[in-house]
Amino acid sequence: MDDQKLQSLRDLINEELLAVYTTGPESLTRPIYYVLSGSGKRLRPILTLITAKTCGCSTVDSLPAALAVEVLHNFTLVHDDIMDDDHTRHGQLTVHEKWDVGTAILTGDAMLSLAMILLLHKDGYPPALMPVFTEGLLKVCEGQALDKEFENRNDVTIDEYVEMIDLKTGHLLGLSAEMGAIVAGVSTDVRQALRDYARLIGRAFQVQDDLLEIYSDSSKMGKSLHSDIILGKKTYLMIQALTEIPERITAALHTAEKDIATGLQLIRQSLDEQGIHEQALEYVESTIQHANDILAAVDVPSSDLMYFSNLITKRRN
Repeated sequence: MDDQKLQSLRDLINEELLAVYTTGPESLTRPIYYVLSGSGKRLRPILTLITAKTCGCSTVDSLPAALAVEVLHNFTLVHDDIMDDDHTRHGQLTVHEKWDVGTAILTGDAMLSLAMILLLHKDGYPPALMPVFTEGLLKVCEGQALDKEFENRNDVTIDEYVEMIDLKTGHLLGLSAEMGAIVAGVSTDVRQALRDYARLIGRAFQVQDDLLEIYSDSSKMGKSLHSDIILGKKTYLMIQALTEIPERITAALHTAEKDIATGLQLIRQSLDEQGIHEQALEYVESTIQHANDILAAVDVPSSDLMYFSNLITKRRN
């Protein structure tokens, strides 16, 4: 696996996504096309394709499962954006901003149906695939529910936070790998190990996202970052700060509500001086190493999946 092959997979996914839903009411076809033509990184479907190939399944056969994962992911984003009142996603207006909330809700609902149709209409997929997919959907919803609950709490622990991101982010990446393994027909032990590897990658991905939220900017990340800070979203960094320097970080957050630029500068300064920034970087690195250790113990060729791990390690947006 190299950057060129990765881009080829991304191009294939992007092309096929545009054909997922082309016939129907314009009030649905237009927003769905709008969402699926966005500039997402396609990490989840790429992981499905890489895992399937690693386990001996062709890209052609695993593609419907990969597309289903990406459509499911985008369904969650459309609805999450409504709940968080985010204005941009992947560098463009969110669906509820471009159209309205009703259209966004209906668009998300239809996309969930399309994800299931992709799996049901593919001949030869093992019966285990749909139960794993639907359980994954529920777990992601549970993670989002906890995320919303945490907004109104200042006593969230790191353990609670890790449980939440394991559901909201880790479970979907784990699902992506597990579905690739299922369509390839590998043993249960291999399938579960690949799932566990990917869940840890998802955990690292989310903590890295927490870092980028503070240390990147909206133009690089392609979404609304400031809303998470103002809404009081709990992240690895904020939970550590509220535990170690509660008065200082609370004051910085209050400043951010009135003046995001000044508040963000104060937040960064506080995290740096307390060593929380460095702690988070070390946590990401150790989590990815744990994931790679699991992968190394699996009796499958691991080079392409290791390449995927490195993508997360080097991520800058």
